[in-house]
Amino acid sequence: MKKNTLLLLFTLFIGITSFAQNTLVFEMLDYNNPALSKVKEFYESNDLKNARKALLDFYREKENIYLKVNKDDVSYIKDTFKDEVETSIRVADEVKRKYFLFEYEWDMEKTTVPYVFKGEIDWQVNPFGDEEWTFMLSRHRFWLDLGKAYLLTGKEKYAKEFVDQATHWIDNNVIDKKTKWTTWRRIEAGIRMENWVKSFEYMKDSKHVTPEFLEKFLGSIAEHATYLNSHFSGHSRTSNWGVIEFSGLFSAAVFLTDFKKGEEWQTSSVEKLHECIQNQILEDGTQWEQSPMYHNEVMHCFMNTVLLAKRANIKLTDRLMNKTLQMGHANLDWQKPNYNEPLLGDSDDNDLRDMLTTASVLFKDEVLKSRAYDELNYENYFLFGKEVNNSYKELGEKLPDFLSAYQFNAGDLYSRSSWNEDAFYSSFHMRRIGGGHSHDNILHFTLFAHGRDYLVDTGRYTYVYNNWRQYFKENTAHNTLGVDNLTNSIYNGSWSNKFEAKSEGAYALIEDGFDYAEAINKAYLRLEDPVLMKRRMLYLKPDVWLLIDSFEANEEHTYSQYFNFADQQVEIVEGGLSTTREKNNLRIQPLKPVDAKLIDAWYSPDYNYKEEIKRAELSIKAEGFNSFITLLYFPEDNQITYERIPVFNRGGKELPDNQAEAIKLNIDDKEYIIMVSHDISKSLVSHKIVDDQVLIGEVVMIERINGKQNIKVLK
Repeated sequence: MKKNTLLLLFTLFIGITSFAQNTLVFEMLDYNNPALSKVKEFYESNDLKNARKALLDFYREKENIYLKVNKDDVSYIKDTFKDEVETSIRVADEVKRKYFLFEYEWDMEKTTVPYVFKGEIDWQVNPFGDEEWTFMLSRHRFWLDLGKAYLLTGKEKYAKEFVDQATHWIDNNVIDKKTKWTTWRRIEAGIRMENWVKSFEYMKDSKHVTPEFLEKFLGSIAEHATYLNSHFSGHSRTSNWGVIEFSGLFSAAVFLTDFKKGEEWQTSSVEKLHECIQNQILEDGTQWEQSPMYHNEVMHCFMNTVLLAKRANIKLTDRLMNKTLQMGHANLDWQKPNYNEPLLGDSDDNDLRDMLTTASVLFKDEVLKSRAYDELNYENYFLFGKEVNNSYKELGEKLPDFLSAYQFNAGDLYSRSSWNEDAFYSSFHMRRIGGGHSHDNILHFTLFAHGRDYLVDTGRYTYVYNNWRQYFKENTAHNTLGVDNLTNSIYNGSWSNKFEAKSEGAYALIEDGFDYAEAINKAYLRLEDPVLMKRRMLYLKPDVWLLIDSFEANEEHTYSQYFNFADQQVEIVEGGLSTTREKNNLRIQPLKPVDAKLIDAWYSPDYNYKEEIKRAELSIKAEGFNSFITLLYFPEDNQITYERIPVFNRGGKELPDNQAEAIKLNIDDKEYIIMVSHDISKSLVSHKIVDDQVLIGEVVMIERINGKQNIKVLK
């Protein structure tokens, strides 16, 4: 009897639990919405079968919050985006056979080696020893290709695979202590909300999207929303995580606007995103972590928020709107002539035009459009559709009213000769404020010209705590300076250092004919005999650069410059460096004797990918003060001569190098004299005499053109 009673109670418990699980979504719905009247009627009559069917009908008829295309657009999409369509269908077929390769441009952690599951997908698997692979798997960006393939071909196999994989993921991923660090990390939960909603919108009319699946799917989205809204840590407030988390919550909230908690989730996510944008986006428009890639991931999330808010008539704060637009303009500051973002910090060599196209549409910004696509690209066409594409084509284009830009908070100077694809472009990184995604790159200099990279940041390659992570983060992997073969910072792990190099005195001046910038790296003040290290960069437009690198100490040290080239085509010639391509070769000419060597090095334009390059190391062994004076130019473009000339004090005494140095450059029909005072006098006014000219200032340039002389005090 007791056994039978226990069996009966257990059966009742299972039945009640099953009923509760089945009815949970219906209890969450806001029946004040008249459009849910049929759902309400069936549910209150305990007719769950028809309640589920009515709910599916409701979500099929409901206007999409993201996608603005349908079957009528298929012909245009196939004709206009042939390569992209082919890729989407290929990837969808791969996903269907559980073959995973993360290869899209904005995949945060790309892969180069595919992985195939022979049976069921194990969502916890880490096949290559990099936990980022596990994280990428549960972001579900690949379901979008199933959706595109379904729309473009009409084949039900793609929708079936989506339903099967989504069901499997939901059934096999409960929230617990383990999964909170794998499939249920908050950042993954945020990312997949966008991807889940978009995937559903592609395939909601499929016969495989059943009422039962929808109930499970909506229940899981509601679970995500509850989970994301349950915590707002200090880390989230101050890193890309918080933006990704709460933009995901906003996507879920707008999609579940007919849930009782929908408005609460909307309000909460907007409040959190407002706080994040205030904390993280600096006054120069950059995201403080100093990685263009994560800047753009954050910008993408804010643009999603702006897009959905516009479509749902949800009020956002002026600050959130303005800062999002400002982030777009920060992309203009650093965009290379080939339209890509720079490899600063943890970044990949990604084309910015799709991001700028989205921003141009959202803000109707003609300046952003000038550096974006002329028409909607593939991804944006799905997002905005035919009508917006037509109006976007009519939007004017207006080039930025600047060429060079100084991001004063980030401490980055971006210099360019024009907005053309053949422009000369350089960058100079003077301040390090970012966290784990920033690299040991103070005083780092890059150069792009003639449509290609010459001097590069070598990228990120991996986040795994190993020698490769250390290799790509350290200062030698950047075009920086060093002392005694010691690194600037002291590496501790993938996301931290034991000692952090810091800078001071970041300064920049932008003029029509030149840009000038300087900063001090205090890394080696930690030594028993401290060394003060300073780089001054002068860009003589359009195509000549001068680096003056000084080191102040008391004892003997080895001082080094590092130059990382984009390939292996470089050699040491007459004490300097020359690239060895068929044309448009760069010359790096030291104006003082140096020891030069080339070593094998690595370049990683994308996560998980690296290729062999050459790194040049120029060095001087000296006691006390010394300096590098380095001229960078393209001999095929210029007739140039150079020489060091003496500097005198007012009494006519020649000054030693540790007090002042000067260089005379003749570039075609122009003559430049650049004087640098290393030892700043304690008196209020310090006069120097160079080439019979009395000069006042720390850094002064004399420009002589057609018999006319102009003196510029740069600092």
